[in-house]
Amino acid sequence: MAEHYSVGVVCIRGVGPERGGRNHNEDNYLVCNAGRARFRSTDGEVDRETAGHGLLVAVADGMGGHDHGDVASGAAVQALLRLYAKGAQAANENALLSFVHKAHGRLQERARERGAANMGTTLTCLWIHGGQASWVHVGDSRLYLCRRDLLTQLSRDHTRGEFASRDGRAQPWGARALTQNFIFGSRGLGDDDALRIDPGVDTGTLKLEVGDRLLLTSDGVHGFLDRDRIQAGLGSDSARSAARWLVEEAMAAGSDDNVTALVLTVDALPRTGPSGPNYALWEDAITQNDE
Repeated sequence: MAEHYSVGVVCIRGVGPERGGRNHNEDNYLVCNAGRARFRSTDGEVDRETAGHGLLVAVADGMGGHDHGDVASGAAVQALLRLYAKGAQAANENALLSFVHKAHGRLQERARERGAANMGTTLTCLWIHGGQASWVHVGDSRLYLCRRDLLTQLSRDHTRGEFASRDGRAQPWGARALTQNFIFGSRGLGDDDALRIDPGVDTGTLKLEVGDRLLLTSDGVHGFLDRDRIQAGLGSDSARSAARWLVEEAMAAGSDDNVTALVLTVDALPRTGPSGPNYALWEDAITQNDE
């Protein structure tokens, strides 16, 4: 049987300024699959041909408190497109880690040249090839795995408190504050250009099982839903209905942020290894854009 996944995406502005929300959508997403890519641009949804292998998905949340949040999330998506085009040799944890560090440096330099040094976005990326998923994470978007009705948060929010815990320090003031994002950098010091991405903590590799559901989400969703509600949403019949349910529930719970949920279901896995003939298939995808 061929490798087969279903992907559902909802990426929208949210409740809008008339209800205390955002004026426009600074979130973005990416779905790449063997010759096809879909993401948001300033002109709306883009669906284009692309080189690459396997299935790559990502969520990027442009920082509303920073300049050019939508530009930053779009730049992150475009950078990932270039990585995807390199093919199967890049579909691993180490390559994703190297990509994030190098792309961060390049994009930060360009932002400074253009007078947008405060530009930032989260970035959570998952690349599946041959039944194995590798991921990398920066910021406070999240990656979840729901396997056999057990929900696990794979990523950790890059807050002041999180890094203090890793280093064995006392919890600082404002422990829940986001302290690092892609492009802008910083871990709360205001003068730290480098990113801290701890291998095995902010990256990972996962052998998939049939029936697994993975969720990539911006904090406009998971910031307003507890674990029980997220798990309930992932129990929906399809990836598409799960993504829509999570976004609608978050807005009903009071989310005033942009809202993005990308749900991926493992329908079938290959009988051969990554070098075999079977690659990911993408179907049942739905996207919604600004306004």
